[in-house]
Amino acid sequence: MGRNKLALAVGKMTLGSLALDTAVQSALDRIFIISNERDDLAWLPARLKMHEKCKMVKCRDAGEGQSASIRCGIEYAIEAGASAIVILLADQPFITSRMIDEMVACWKLHPTSKYISTTHDGTMKPPILITKELFPNLLKIRGDQGARKVLRGEFLEHGKQLPCTDARLVFDVDDADDYSNLLSKME
Repeated sequence: MGRNKLALAVGKMTLGSLALDTAVQSALDRIFIISNERDDLAWLPARLKMHEKCKMVKCRDAGEGQSASIRCGIEYAIEAGASAIVILLADQPFITSRMIDEMVACWKLHPTSKYISTTHDGTMKPPILITKELFPNLLKIRGDQGARKVLRGEFLEHGKQLPCTDARLVFDVDDADDYSNLLSKME
């Protein structure tokens, strides 16, 4: 977008703080906020920066693409002894805590599942819960790729997919048109 999209105003909040605020309200135990080294996190309100669930993590390889952020988060999750992670994107302003909590509940009902994904029109979308069994595979991805690359392969049949019929819930802001669309949806 040519500027930090996470700092874009959305009402009294910023784009980046909306999904984080939702995550804080969910059943998640810990939240690692992965950012590039140059991001001063000015887009985050102090109450979220200081929240007991949140830890700020600077990803030195963030310029490499989405995979670097995932790898960075997984390394911290491994260090923290996490049995699973939920990948959330800061540019998805309509994600709900209910969506996150349903993923966690689904995993508890199906503990042998290696992942729980949101799907819309048959396509996996974040948020996605991934268990520690898949961490080694995710640590191998490179470039501007997310977890779908791993999940589409041999692991596709080893997880659960939660259909989302409301496109608004999985909407993400990638460019100026998306931002304008977001603002119109907020009215």
